[in-house]
Amino acid sequence: MFANIRHRYRLTTLILSGVTILTLLLSACTPAGTANKPSQSNNTNVTNGGTWIDDLVNEPDSFIPNATVQTFAQMVMQALYAPLFIGDAQGQIHPALATRIPTVANSDISQDQKTWTFHLRPNLVWSDGQPLNADDVLFTWQLWKNPKFAASNTNVINHIQSAEVSSDKLSITFHLKDAFAPFLTAWTDGGFAPLPKHHFASIPPDQIKKSADNRSPSVVSGPFMMSESKPGDHYTVVRNPKYYRAAEHLPHLDKIIFRAVGNQATILEDLKSGAIDSAWFLDASKIPAYKKLSNYQLIQTTSAGYEAIHFNENNPALKDVNVRQAVAMAVDRQQLIQVARQGSAQPICTDHSAAYKPGYQEDAKCPEFNIDAANKLLDNAGWKLGPDKVRQKNGLRLEFQYSTTANNAWREEDETIIQSTLQKIGIKIDIHNYPASTFFSTFLQGGKPGTYDMAEWTSSYNYDANDASNYGCDQVGKSNFNWYCNPAMDALFTKEQQTTDPNARQQVFNQIHDILLKDFPTVTLFSANDLSVAINGTHNYKPGPFVASETVNIMDWWCDNGTCPAKG
Repeated sequence: MFANIRHRYRLTTLILSGVTILTLLLSACTPAGTANKPSQSNNTNVTNGGTWIDDLVNEPDSFIPNATVQTFAQMVMQALYAPLFIGDAQGQIHPALATRIPTVANSDISQDQKTWTFHLRPNLVWSDGQPLNADDVLFTWQLWKNPKFAASNTNVINHIQSAEVSSDKLSITFHLKDAFAPFLTAWTDGGFAPLPKHHFASIPPDQIKKSADNRSPSVVSGPFMMSESKPGDHYTVVRNPKYYRAAEHLPHLDKIIFRAVGNQATILEDLKSGAIDSAWFLDASKIPAYKKLSNYQLIQTTSAGYEAIHFNENNPALKDVNVRQAVAMAVDRQQLIQVARQGSAQPICTDHSAAYKPGYQEDAKCPEFNIDAANKLLDNAGWKLGPDKVRQKNGLRLEFQYSTTANNAWREEDETIIQSTLQKIGIKIDIHNYPASTFFSTFLQGGKPGTYDMAEWTSSYNYDANDASNYGCDQVGKSNFNWYCNPAMDALFTKEQQTTDPNARQQVFNQIHDILLKDFPTVTLFSANDLSVAINGTHNYKPGPFVASETVNIMDWWCDNGTCPAKG
C-alpha cells in the first residue's frame, strides 16, 4: 500500500491506455505518467562497475513477490526478480521475461478478453542455473491463489479459472472467469514476478513467508542477487551473471547497498555528508534543506498515489457514515498541502491522481471544508458533546487512535493539524505511530478497533486505475484495510474491469467516486509529489510512478568511470 502501501508506502495498483483500453489490447501500450526530468548529465559513455548506496526510509518486510504491499520491499524486489513485464519512468509497460505484450491483434488475447497467452524467452535460468520457464509461472499463480500463502493482492488472480503450459514450457495460457482488461498488470514489475518452483514447491505455502528467503532470497532471476541481508540495517545485492540481459552488459553496477535507515533525519544527514548516492520518498518538510545540497539534484515527479485517512469500520462508532463524513468536512486539505507538504502536492478528493487516464476525475464533488456544517451533521445524527467536549452516543465515544508511519515529519504535521480541526467538531484523536514494518503488517492486517481506528498512508494502483484491491469486498483484510464492503461498488468494479472504451470506463470510475464520496471509507487528503535526490556523477536514475517506483529501471543505473560518488 506507494508509504509507499505506496506506499508509499503504497498499496500496489495501475494505469491504462491514454487513447483507449482497446488500444492497450491492440497495440500493447499503457499511458505515460509524468515524465521524469533527468537527474544527471546526458553522458552516453556508459561505464560498468561501482557500488551505489541508496537509503530506504522504510524497512522492507518481505522479498517474496506478492507477499507484501510495501513499496520499499517491492523496490528491492525489482533488483532481485525479473518479471514477465516491466514498467518504465513514464508508466509504460514493456516485455521482460515475456517476448511480447499480449494483444488481440497478435492473438495472445481472445476477442472476449477471457483467454490470455504469455510467451517466455527461451533459455532463461534462475540464479542457481536451473531452468526458468512457464512451469514457474503456473506454480506462482497457484501459490498466490492458495489462501495459506496469504498473497498481498489476489484481486486480479481471483479472475483466473484455469491455466495450462505448452509442451515446450515456453508459453502459458490463462483462462479467465470473465473479461478482465487489467490482467497484464498482475505480472508487471519485480513485486509480481514468477517464483522458482524447484525451490519453493517443497515448502508448505504457509511457511514460505517464515523461511529465510523472506528477507534473504537464495534463488532469484533479476539483475542482482542478495549477497548480504541485515534486517534493520542494510541489504546488499550484487550482479547476477545469469540475468537474462547479462549479454547486454546489464546491470551496469557491480553492487547496490540498500540502507534501511528508517528515519528522514538520518537521510538528510547522509546527504549532507555525501554518504549516499540516492534516496526516494523524501520528507517534504525538508525541501528547503534538499535544495541547499550542492552535490545533489532534487527531483519532483507526479505521483500515482493518494494520501488518505483510512477508517477501520470494525470500530462501531466508525460504522456511522455521519462520523466519517464529518471528518471529511473537517479536513482542511489546502492547509495540509501548504504547511505539511510545503506546497509539494496536488489537491484531489478521490483515489485517482492525475496519473490515471482514465481514472482521474477533475470535476469530482469534493467535500467542502466547513467546521460548522460538520458539527451540525453530528448534532443531527445524535452525537452529543460530553462535559469533556468529546461527542458520545449510545455508550460510544468519538475518541480514536490515529496512526501513521513513525519518524515521518510531514505526516506528523498532518496529524497535528487534523487533531486540532477534529477537536473543533467534538472528535478526539490520540496519536500512536508505528515503524513501517509493523504498520503495514500486523497493525493494519489485525484490524483491531481501539488500536487501529484511523490511519494515514499513501496508496496507489499498478499500471491501471482498477481500484478493487483497495475497496473490493473480497479484499477485506488483504489489501482492503478499510474493512469496507459495498456490493454496489463491487458491481461497478466488475463493470469497469470489462469496459474497453476509455470514455465509458471513465464514467464508471465517476460512479465509483460518487459512492466513495457518499460512503467515505477513506478521506483523501491530496496527491503528494514524489520527492527524490541523486548525487552528481550518477546516471539513469529515473523513478517511475508505479509499483517499483524508485528502482523501476535499476538495471540501467550507472556511475561516471564505474565509480559511484558516495563516500559510504
